[in-house]
Amino acid sequence: MFLEPSQKFCPACGQKTDTHRLTMPHFSHELFHAFTHTDKSIFQLLKQLATRPGTTAREYIQGKRVSYFNPFTFFLILMGLFVFSNMYFKPPMEKREPDPRVLQYMPNAQAKAQYISMMHRVNNAMTVFQKHGNVVAMIAVPFFSLFTWAFFRRKKYNYAEHLTANMLFIAFSNLIFTIVIFPLQAMIHGPAQNVFIIGAMLLQAVYIAWSLNGFLLLAPGWPRVKSFAVSLFCVGLWLLFSLTVMALYIYQNGDFYKFFGRMMGAK
Repeated sequence: MFLEPSQKFCPACGQKTDTHRLTMPHFSHELFHAFTHTDKSIFQLLKQLATRPGTTAREYIQGKRVSYFNPFTFFLILMGLFVFSNMYFKPPMEKREPDPRVLQYMPNAQAKAQYISMMHRVNNAMTVFQKHGNVVAMIAVPFFSLFTWAFFRRKKYNYAEHLTANMLFIAFSNLIFTIVIFPLQAMIHGPAQNVFIIGAMLLQAVYIAWSLNGFLLLAPGWPRVKSFAVSLFCVGLWLLFSLTVMALYIYQNGDFYKFFGRMMGAK
């Protein structure tokens, strides 16, 4: 299609006809504009998710999308910050080596080889959770969405719509870990770390329940009690599910339940 010199926009796609080569100043301007544009900046979305998360998700799903920062891009950015914070504030992961005292009590070479292989899998599992927490979070979103959709299917939102809403809620609620829990873990050691993690997960469940209340327009009373129960159930079940998958990977036999005893300090 040939355009007249007087035409400022393409009649077919609406793009400006006055284009130019990309330069570093132009790139910097576009990047700054993408994050700070008044109507649809990431900071505006953060503010909306802090004050009216359910309404924000509902409006986006119902078609008001031009005014909002892209939720998929938002999720990837916040999950990237989540991983960076986890790696920055946690000390370098020490590789778990087979304990010589354990090896000397092994009855044969096969048992020793199995133990060494298991310790190798422990290191792999720790690496996945520390360096690839964004992937773990991505798996959590469809997991959560399956239950919120199942428990609230009468609200007529389909699974994909629950998926989009939970992507916003989970990404924002993970900021608790990004800016609070991981820095605190760097300063405080021992069992107190677990207290902070449990507290953060409870806050996450409260936030998701509050978000669901606005998203699904739940009335006060039992519907909101149900949303909190579902949120708490999802958070707890996701923790149990992810730890069970880790235990099964590490042990690869029927003794995987011992993983939970070791976590609680049992011999």
